[in-house]
Amino acid sequence: MIEKYVLEAKTEEELLPLAMEELNTSESNLYYQTKEVQSGKLFKSKKYQIEVYKKDEVIQYIKNYIQELSQKMDLQVQTEIRVEDTNFQIQLYSENNAILIGKEGRTMNAIQTILKQAVQNQIDYPLHIHLDVSNYRAKQEHNFEYEMKKLMKEVQRTKIDMKLEPMNSYQRRMIHNLATKFTNITTFSTGEGKERYITIHYEEEK
Repeated sequence: MIEKYVLEAKTEEELLPLAMEELNTSESNLYYQTKEVQSGKLFKSKKYQIEVYKKDEVIQYIKNYIQELSQKMDLQVQTEIRVEDTNFQIQLYSENNAILIGKEGRTMNAIQTILKQAVQNQIDYPLHIHLDVSNYRAKQEHNFEYEMKKLMKEVQRTKIDMKLEPMNSYQRRMIHNLATKFTNITTFSTGEGKERYITIHYEEEK
């Protein structure tokens, strides 16, 4: 369980120093939100409140959650977590990575989804969780990017538009970003839901 600490002060400026003192930690180890609250029934006065979570407790919760999950899967799993601000990069390693990854990464994606939900149920703060297994996702993205660059160069050469297969929003976003690095190339999406696809379009310079 991730503890939520709630503290009050007369001014907003007092809140963060108070939280650091009470929890005996630094600002870099805290996720916090402040707000103004009313106190008193007859004579209302302003007070300020801070809701705080400790980063190291979030990290420990994630490690414990993955440990429990791996035990249910009957796997020995090592966990590495790298944190940059609100971004959690989680890398899993096992003697049987294939089970953790699953067909086309489905098991890995499912673990990421349930882990995100578990953390969201514990902490009312916008954290971004990215989970990979032995750099599988990173390698897939590298290969995907390489293939898309080849297709864009082909469109540059032939000046013929190319329609791609339907893909998820993350992949489409990657393609749109890649297109900005190519002259005479633009991309646009067509279709709805799972049938949404991208066209790589050749555009003459104006």
